[in-house]
Amino acid sequence: MKKYFQKKQLVFVLGMAMTILFAGCGKNAGVSAEPSSKPDESTEAAKSEKEESPNQKEAGKKIGMCAMSLGFDFQIQMSNGIQRAADELGYEYMVYDYNSDAENMLSGLETLAVSDVGAMYGLFMAPESATSFMQSHPEIGVLTQGEVVEGARACTENDYVALAEQFIESLDKYVTANNITEGDISALWLTTCENEDSSYFDAKEDIKSVIEKWCEGKDFQFVSEFYPVDDEEASNMTTQILNATPNVKFFFCFNNGYAIAAANEIASAVPNAGEYFVFSSEGDSESFRLIADEASPYRACAYMNIEESGYEVGKQLIRWVESGEMENVVVKKDLIDIDNVQEYLQ
Repeated sequence: MKKYFQKKQLVFVLGMAMTILFAGCGKNAGVSAEPSSKPDESTEAAKSEKEESPNQKEAGKKIGMCAMSLGFDFQIQMSNGIQRAADELGYEYMVYDYNSDAENMLSGLETLAVSDVGAMYGLFMAPESATSFMQSHPEIGVLTQGEVVEGARACTENDYVALAEQFIESLDKYVTANNITEGDISALWLTTCENEDSSYFDAKEDIKSVIEKWCEGKDFQFVSEFYPVDDEEASNMTTQILNATPNVKFFFCFNNGYAIAAANEIASAVPNAGEYFVFSSEGDSESFRLIADEASPYRACAYMNIEESGYEVGKQLIRWVESGEMENVVVKKDLIDIDNVQEYLQ
């Protein structure tokens, strides 16, 4: 029994010794397994690739647009141009569409501000609210559409008197060529043109003044104006004009979408559209197609490369972020009618 007990002690002692030995080996293995001071090659490669990647966007390199409504082709193309400038120069781009709602416009401006936009392009239907925002955020460079709103740094320069003269030039040429000696004129304006505090209101008044001066001493009169919210309403309003004032034969449209809608409505509503004349302040491929179609009453437009103008705006926004400087973007428009439209068709 004593021998058995001694053997049990020996086994216990040997077991403890083996346990200590293995524990020691485990500790040594842990030390040898500590991370090497040499960086992992795959991690370094990924880091290097990230650092060398072209157009890598950095924190704070962000520009934006406060759009009145992206339902309009003009604003979509301007946005596309700004996006192109942002992509080329490695900037993030953010658009807020306030959908022609003055209260939502201010919310949109604040949203762009808290999103760290350093500069933005704005189409403001409530300039007084925009001014208040810009005065409280002087670090954000704002470039406005049409004219410098108080607090903005620059604008796109539009000559609305020259635009009205293009309308008159094309209309005068058309009525002379077709021996049309009388008729009334109506206009389809953007909704913001109703706001007396908006630069668009001033633009509308300048255009009307040129048209009314041309009418003096002739049997032509400017008789009505409407403010559709979109192309569908422009079409419906055209129908109302044709029914209520059948002597209206000539339309000035402050938007090419309105002109397309009006022209299509006229073409479907009257047996002969030859005495009708639709003009737009903008143009696109569909405008050109209709102008080239002699059966359509869409006769002329003032055209600029909108996407290219947006691109130039984008570059000025980026210039502000990088240098604190910004210049106006000059807009030039060409008169397109039946005589030169073939040059613009794809």
